[in-house]
Amino acid sequence: MKVELKSLVDAATGLDFERNLFAVQGSQIGMWTAMKASLVCPKAYERRAGFDLAIQRSAAGGWPVHRRLTGGGTVPQGPGVDNLVLAINASERTTIEDVYRLLTEIIKRGLGRHGAVLETGDTPGSFCDGDWNLSLGGRKVVGTAQRWRPRKAGVSRVLAHALILTKDTFGKGANAVARFHEDLGLGPVCPDAHTSLEAAFGLAELPIAAIQEAAEQALAASPSAD
Repeated sequence: MKVELKSLVDAATGLDFERNLFAVQGSQIGMWTAMKASLVCPKAYERRAGFDLAIQRSAAGGWPVHRRLTGGGTVPQGPGVDNLVLAINASERTTIEDVYRLLTEIIKRGLGRHGAVLETGDTPGSFCDGDWNLSLGGRKVVGTAQRWRPRKAGVSRVLAHALILTKDTFGKGANAVARFHEDLGLGPVCPDAHTSLEAAFGLAELPIAAIQEAAEQALAASPSAD
């Protein structure tokens, strides 16, 4: 199966694409990017004071807001942001850390010598910060997230998602998240806490074939995935 980087209209279409991968059987690999800039935040943010005004202000600034069912924080989507999605079946012995390790190792291997210098851990000041970011010199390049759905016989369906800052356009997205957070009374986001594959390594495009090969090899060898 050849994996292509799907160029989708917007992040809402990308979220639908991920839900479809999550719903089918077996291990699935998908990649997508959105043509239109937007923000994606957890649906739980709807309960925050000032949410309606915040999304209106964001949309007026050219960054409409889409909601997802999973947790985490707000992220930008659009040109320069690519997404890698794995949908797998995980046994009851599989941990969240196992899946994060699988996802980040795929990206690091797919990026070759560039991936070898990426650091795993939190990136203070970045949007949707987490323990399983991939960063370079304290600047975030990749963010990760997961969604689990229990199934019968101790098996869970897992959606593992990586947001990859590919092009040198991360500043606009980080600024949009920062304004949105300010309107919601959330913590600050610093554009300088991010970089991209283009800015860091001069990569004009994501090496899709290499990442697909790394993903297929890792899924075939991993006891965590079926």
